[in-house]
Amino acid sequence: MAMEIFPIQPVGVSSLRVKESNSQTDVRLSDLEPKRALSRDTDIFEEALSVFASMTPRRMREIAGESFQRDEIDENTYRELSTELPLQMVDRNGNVTDLSTLTDDTQFDYAEYYRTQQSLAEMIGDMDVADSYSKVLDFFARNT
Repeated sequence: MAMEIFPIQPVGVSSLRVKESNSQTDVRLSDLEPKRALSRDTDIFEEALSVFASMTPRRMREIAGESFQRDEIDENTYRELSTELPLQMVDRNGNVTDLSTLTDDTQFDYAEYYRTQQSLAEMIGDMDVADSYSKVLDFFARNT
C-alpha cells in the first residue's frame, strides 16, 4: 500500500505570536525542541530575525516588492514573501492553529513561521522547498 504525502503548513517551532491591532490575542505554542547554546553568530542571526517577528502581511509584501525591484531577492523568494498566509497551519505534532482571523494589518511572526517551514521541509526530505525557505531566512538576516 503506497502512502501519499500531502503538503502541510506548519507553525512556529518555539512560539507563534499573533497580535491584532484592536484586541490582544496571543497564541503561544510550547517549545518543541530543546534550547541549545547560542553562539555569537546565532545571536546576530536571531537579532536580525526579530525585525520580522512582528510584521503585518501588508508590510511584508511592501518589503518583498521593494527588494525584488532592487534585485535583492529572486522571483521565487519574492513569490514566497508576497503570498498570503494559509488559513491554518499544522506543527510537527499535528496541532492546528487557525490563522483565518489574520488581516493585512495583523502582526505576525514571519521569522518563526519560515524557520519552522524550513525545518519541516528538511525533516520530510524536500530539499528544494527547504532551500527556498532558507533563502527567505537569509534575506531576513540581511535586512535589519
